[in-house]
Amino acid sequence: MKKSILACVAIGLVLTFGSIAMAGINPGTGISQTSHDLSSGGVGAAYVGAGTADNLDRICIYCHAPHHTIDAATAAANSVTYFPLWNHAITTVATYQTYTDGSDTPNGIQHQLNASLSPTLGSVSKLCLSCHDGSLAISAYGYAPSSTLGNTAGTKIAGRFKLGGGTQDLRNHHPIGFNYDAVAAIDDEINPSTSGLLGANTYGLTIGDLLWNGKMECSTCHDVHNTKNEGSKFTWVQDTRSNLCLTCHNK
Repeated sequence: MKKSILACVAIGLVLTFGSIAMAGINPGTGISQTSHDLSSGGVGAAYVGAGTADNLDRICIYCHAPHHTIDAATAAANSVTYFPLWNHAITTVATYQTYTDGSDTPNGIQHQLNASLSPTLGSVSKLCLSCHDGSLAISAYGYAPSSTLGNTAGTKIAGRFKLGGGTQDLRNHHPIGFNYDAVAAIDDEINPSTSGLLGANTYGLTIGDLLWNGKMECSTCHDVHNTKNEGSKFTWVQDTRSNLCLTCHNK
């Protein structure tokens, strides 16, 4: 009897620690242990740089802090109107070259680049690009008056994660910053924003729920905190059989 009890306890401990170890690795399990975890034990720790890691080994501090974060004037100087206790330097890139599919425009409206209708990158995308355009170091954080951080000469994001690579060129990446409903209104191969996500997402999210001020931005496809997404790479749904793409594109 005692052996049975001990065996059950041992199995329980294995399952418990196993589930903890998997936190963040699986979609929807939180930011810990994901590539956005820059603490010493996190996947992204290698990009912080020696001497600029947080001495309390925190996770949130690289993007957010409770005090002394970027103020409205600094944000406005970089054309950012959304800065949720933002603790990382904001990209100084003023304008980006947005997606193009070439100069030979087809006749069919469904195959034209309707997303080129006056795209303007939203603030939420600019926050993402503060790391992902490769122009700033990952360790460019910390705005407290006594802070010794903010090492802008530190390690930048790896090449495979760069969007534009610090050259402001997003022409070979999915368009962002455009009004989704304006495109859907003229293209019958774009699903309405009231459509639910195609594929497994237990939160009942629609396309419209994931737009930012009505526009498609980085956060329309990605949940950076790995909380309500059910796809890898922080995507709201797993792209099995192109479910992520076919959520919006009615092909």
